[in-house]
Amino acid sequence: MDNDSSVVPSQLQMGVPMLKISSKKIKQVIFKIRNGCILWSSKKDSRVPIGDIRDLRLGQPPTDSYNSTRWITVVYVRSQQWKVLHMIALTDEIYFLWIKTLKQLVSITLDRQVTDITPSDPDMLWIRQLWPLGTKAINREKAEALCAQIGLQIRADVGHLEEGMLDITAFHDLIKASQTRPDINQVYRDLTNNGPLDEGRAVAFLTHVQRIPPSSADDVFNKYKSGDLWTIDSLTSFLSSSDNTPDQPQDMTHPLQHYFISSSHNTYLVGEQWKGESTVEGYIRVLLAGCRCVEMDVQSGDVEPVVYHRKTLTSSVPVRDICRAIKQYGFVTSPYPIIISTEIHCTSEQQNRLAIILKEVFGHMLVSTPLVEEFSELPSPEDLKGKILFKAKPPKPEANSPKFETNFFYQESPSSTDSDASFVRLARRLSIQSKNERPDTFSPQLSELLVYTHGVKYQGFSKLNEYLPSHQFSVSERTAAKILKENKGDWIKHNFKHISRVYPRGTRLGSTNFNPVDAWSAGCQIVALNWQTLDESILLNHAMFHGSNGYVLKPLALREKVIEMPEKYLLTVRIISGQRTPLCADLYVGAILNGKISKRTRALSQVTLNPLWDETLTFEIISAPSLLMLNFLHLEVRNKALQAQWMRPVGLAPRGYHHLPLYDSLLSRFVFATLFVEITLEKMQDGLVDVRNHV
Repeated sequence: MDNDSSVVPSQLQMGVPMLKISSKKIKQVIFKIRNGCILWSSKKDSRVPIGDIRDLRLGQPPTDSYNSTRWITVVYVRSQQWKVLHMIALTDEIYFLWIKTLKQLVSITLDRQVTDITPSDPDMLWIRQLWPLGTKAINREKAEALCAQIGLQIRADVGHLEEGMLDITAFHDLIKASQTRPDINQVYRDLTNNGPLDEGRAVAFLTHVQRIPPSSADDVFNKYKSGDLWTIDSLTSFLSSSDNTPDQPQDMTHPLQHYFISSSHNTYLVGEQWKGESTVEGYIRVLLAGCRCVEMDVQSGDVEPVVYHRKTLTSSVPVRDICRAIKQYGFVTSPYPIIISTEIHCTSEQQNRLAIILKEVFGHMLVSTPLVEEFSELPSPEDLKGKILFKAKPPKPEANSPKFETNFFYQESPSSTDSDASFVRLARRLSIQSKNERPDTFSPQLSELLVYTHGVKYQGFSKLNEYLPSHQFSVSERTAAKILKENKGDWIKHNFKHISRVYPRGTRLGSTNFNPVDAWSAGCQIVALNWQTLDESILLNHAMFHGSNGYVLKPLALREKVIEMPEKYLLTVRIISGQRTPLCADLYVGAILNGKISKRTRALSQVTLNPLWDETLTFEIISAPSLLMLNFLHLEVRNKALQAQWMRPVGLAPRGYHHLPLYDSLLSRFVFATLFVEITLEKMQDGLVDVRNHV
């Protein structure tokens, strides 16, 4: 932002004292807003650009340790990592001044989604960016010049809006009246063949092209009809409406093991697993994004158990605070069950405290008894709506259980810039752990909570090793790779009736990720990833679970024994146009299949809000029918500086005409930018499209 003076009060430009909260300390510092950044005094990089803000949480501390209604949490992204800034205003006056200013600044620069902050009109975003600073009104000549910058011509029939001088509201009306959709006009002509789009044609379009259920098609037609017909305006309204959403509802009544489950590894971290900060913010962020399986590494605390990554420099956070955050935010975006996957490293006494905390915080939400006394398969997500499932692996008692090893090897690396205080914390932590044996007992109070999610050790797939319906094993990506190579068929069969989990290997100190598709291809339900690192694997996870409430029904071939022969398909992606894309030259659209096969449109030299390509890209896919959902289509609207993207499994991708939402490289959604496409998937016979399946 070039100029804050019109929005930021002078008091905040000069700076005001506030409390800065971190896991280590509370410190009073001077916070100010200048040059489009939140600034404060610190030895480290002490600024948050307004454009990097991805969320604001106001008046709600993430922990009960701070009883303040003047709490401000700023969630932002830096260097592909999620970060948080916690502040407490010292007075109500300063608090309300800050939140009003932050909301105004974010809304002005907003082209990504931020919670509770969305401009009411999409065009106003671009008008504010075009409007000359400090100008109250412009004349016709200036209005035409500004419109030309975004490739928009003023229509002759709206000339009355140009009389005299135009303020920003009148200019907004001018732009809105001048915008047309020649791309949709062409779609309308194709559908009607220069005839009327009557009910018969419209319903056929809705059912056969858009794949809307026949039972709903008549209602949709009636909702948008003009008289007895669909006009161009009817079609335009429908294609941009929620009735044409790319994400369709799915059946949630299958047993739990029939679903892929959106899952997080080391959820408590917002940085690297070697030295990142442990915080409840990690839980809040992933739960609001639809994650349904979170992780806690539970250690003994001074009074109550805490969570941190043992034998590392990570800070700790109380279990009680995490549970409260899960209760508060867990069912905001999805009503379906949450699995708390734990590693228990604490004493028996602290295990009992953990059981008490779980029951006190979650109450009736916590599953402590089965829905039916005896069960041969797990209940469904629908059966477990609003419920919390506790998962742990009780240790097998062993004679002469060895002491905890304290051998600690530290290898110098370019990123080893941790403070002496962190190493003191690590040394103290290792010293405490070395005095205790590995937990070789498991609290009966915790055992009672292992109803449907009882962790067990992986012991292969021999018939001699019996797994009960509630048994779940967890393996590292390294072990998973070995199973995939040697016993993939047995693993697929095991996952028909049981849940299994894969997590990143421990040597990924930078919290990087492995490719989840390999584990999904074996029907593995819980593929836990480091959400704090925004990489290609997280993009695949986002694509799989977007719009799914955290659960995706697995392909038929991964739910039961069926015989499916590979088929050849033709995937056609017609890239028609973009809407309200960022203003830049040389935009093109790239299409990538499974991260390997890449095709693209031409680049457009014209700078415009609504680029028009109308080019068709085709791909051949060989896949078993139900496994199409493990093939991923990735679309990118980009030039040298911009990347706006969309990705979905081919089997879950929408068919027909749709406005696809676009996301940046950090998976923040562009608020108004969309890509208008037509997608078809047709079965081929002997290299030709099978006309029997042609839409």
